[in-house]
Amino acid sequence: MPRDKGKIMPSFADFCADFFKKYFDLHPAEAIHYGIEGYDHLLNDFSDESFDAEKAFVQASLKRLREISVKGLTRDETLDYALLEGRLVIDNYELAKEDYRLRWPEVYLPAPHVYILTVRPTNDLLGNLLSRLERSPSVLDSGIANLSRPQANPPRLWTEMAIQSANGALSFLDELPNIPRIKQALKDPKPLTEAIEKTKNAIRDFAQFLKRDLLPRSRGNYAVGDEHYHLLLKKRHFLSHDARGLLALGESLFEKTKKELAALAEEIAPGKSIEEVARAIQENHPSAGELLSAYEKAMEEARKFVVEKHLVSFPQREELRVVPTPAFRRHEIPFAAYLSPSPKDTDQIGYYYVTPVAEDDLLREHNWTGLENTSVHESYPGHHLQFTVANSIAEASTLPRLMNESSVFYEGWALYCEQLMQEEGFLETKEHRFVMLKDRLWRALRIIIDVNTQTRQMTYDEAADLMVRELHFPRAQAQADLNWYSQSPSIPMGYALGWSIINRLRDREKERLGARFDLCEFHDRLLSAGSISLPLVEKRHFSE
Repeated sequence: MPRDKGKIMPSFADFCADFFKKYFDLHPAEAIHYGIEGYDHLLNDFSDESFDAEKAFVQASLKRLREISVKGLTRDETLDYALLEGRLVIDNYELAKEDYRLRWPEVYLPAPHVYILTVRPTNDLLGNLLSRLERSPSVLDSGIANLSRPQANPPRLWTEMAIQSANGALSFLDELPNIPRIKQALKDPKPLTEAIEKTKNAIRDFAQFLKRDLLPRSRGNYAVGDEHYHLLLKKRHFLSHDARGLLALGESLFEKTKKELAALAEEIAPGKSIEEVARAIQENHPSAGELLSAYEKAMEEARKFVVEKHLVSFPQREELRVVPTPAFRRHEIPFAAYLSPSPKDTDQIGYYYVTPVAEDDLLREHNWTGLENTSVHESYPGHHLQFTVANSIAEASTLPRLMNESSVFYEGWALYCEQLMQEEGFLETKEHRFVMLKDRLWRALRIIIDVNTQTRQMTYDEAADLMVRELHFPRAQAQADLNWYSQSPSIPMGYALGWSIINRLRDREKERLGARFDLCEFHDRLLSAGSISLPLVEKRHFSE
């Protein structure tokens, strides 16, 4: 359709300013994650009017964005344009396909939006905390109303997960007044105590509704299907792979890694199986009381090594704190995870979550060799360093990039870091290599499971059986892993795929540059675009 010649087209910068203002007006609870002020007291609105406004906004924004010519944009603006257009295409598809308010019970639970205020800079901590708590009962009531509709049909798994999250939220709210940052600011505890009790009562009512009413009629399928999955590959990750090609890559890497692992097991303990060698390594683990300090020590040693070897340039300011995983997230984080700082956090404080466990089976998974490898992945030079480097670079921390991260890069980088640190002489025992390969096997299996479950070729129980059989995971760990896969289509496949892309790119650069190749410079260039689609990073910083 020809453009209206009398109409002045907006600049891309003007479009972004207008788009993100309207976006956060519709999604105020998300703003704090990106350091956007003015929304910290609000929660999202789940009314029909708000949902209709969101659909209309996405459709109109996609149309307006496509009216902007990319010819006059800089290379960085062109990259941001592609990310934003991809995001809008996906949002438009998903909003037309289904009403998430009738499918995802966890979206109504307030704990994540209360918790984030305790770990991110906010202008009025207590005021914003009280405001979000006071708004929580009405949000939960709207959840009951929406999910009571005949067309509401979540996957049974998601309703069960929401019940677990609700129970965890009650424990979290009990602990809330004792968080040092809140305790220090609290002069009169009565308003906070009353708001917490009202919110807890509303959560209990919501949980009862989920158990008695919603759970028996939760028969939905969490799998997104072929068309949706391919759209995510193309428009979130900008991959040339289709699901079939991705599955073939995962299966090939799985078989290759399994052979390497079996050969190494024979070196470590002749005649012993992979499972037997893994079991022997797992017997050496910290006690439940030593867990946090063990991870802290491993993180500090990894940081020291990266600095000494100058593997990646550090940002001017950054800090990583090892803390227990919040209670409301423990059902989906069996071991460890990471929360990055927002770009507006001047101290750049990240949080390394470790899930407290007492059961011996789960403590074995926190063995010394494994937790040292995990700390490379989550802290230095893995997730924490990657995200804080991006936050220190203006072009890498634009809203289009912050809001459109790709697991192919951020998880691919972290998995690559496990290999990198062993190549450079850190954690260089055969047992460390064994754990690294076992974790790579796990990530290769994630490709297989992600593709097959989301395209309806494998059930949840079949995937759990596969993880128990091939990885020798306790079933509870396999299920916790699968729980988050179910809500994150195309995210689990990113680890092993990204690892393979980064290795290919490094090999190509080594061959191209020869003696001029510098490992730190390669890493700095790789991280300088933000934690976005690897093919877009390659095009921006590694093309002639």
